[in-house]
Amino acid sequence: MPSAASIVARSYPDKIIGIENTLPWHLRTDLQLFKQRTQGHAVIMGRKTFDSIGKPLPKRTNIILSRTEPTFLREFPSLKWARDPETALLLADIESIISGNMKFFVIGGDQIYRVFEKFINSIFVTDVFCGNINGDAKFELDFGERDDGAKTEWIVRSEDDFPKTEFDQYPFRITHYVRRKPFHRYRVKEELMGREPDFAVLLERYEAKLELDDTNQLDFFE
Repeated sequence: MPSAASIVARSYPDKIIGIENTLPWHLRTDLQLFKQRTQGHAVIMGRKTFDSIGKPLPKRTNIILSRTEPTFLREFPSLKWARDPETALLLADIESIISGNMKFFVIGGDQIYRVFEKFINSIFVTDVFCGNINGDAKFELDFGERDDGAKTEWIVRSEDDFPKTEFDQYPFRITHYVRRKPFHRYRVKEELMGREPDFAVLLERYEAKLELDDTNQLDFFE
């Protein structure tokens, strides 16, 4: 199956990601990079995260995970609703295969990150150097060395620093972490084919693409 990735921006050192469902900073450069990475892909988010955005992210398949059907689905018919995490993953898999994408993104909020944490193979973390702040949502995943000195399950793929500018309220750092041993998910082909007409051809194309990929960050079919 397509590999799950995540993108999160948090304060340093408090790891705050939100205050009353809003971002406590404005970083235009980070938003532009978020757009570049996620456009063309499926994105999974919670209802509160969608409320904070206010409309579907363009050129992306927006999957909303919520136990109850959101009222805004009538206003935005392009949205896809998932009642539970497994349905959200199934929708993300189908949309990724249709688009020929090797990954989809989980983009918040804090509870959604925790729900999908075990599936995530790649995380782009923006640490915002805004000093100590208080907030009601955190992303507390620790990527550092363990207390016993053993290696963590994450390795740093890249790290880039950005200064404070007239467009970026604070300096920040974006670190791309990848899981040392990727988590692989499997599905029976018939499960996908039962949800989408003419899926056999799409699966053949996708499997051919998998064979050509050498990133080892992908999941597979049974």
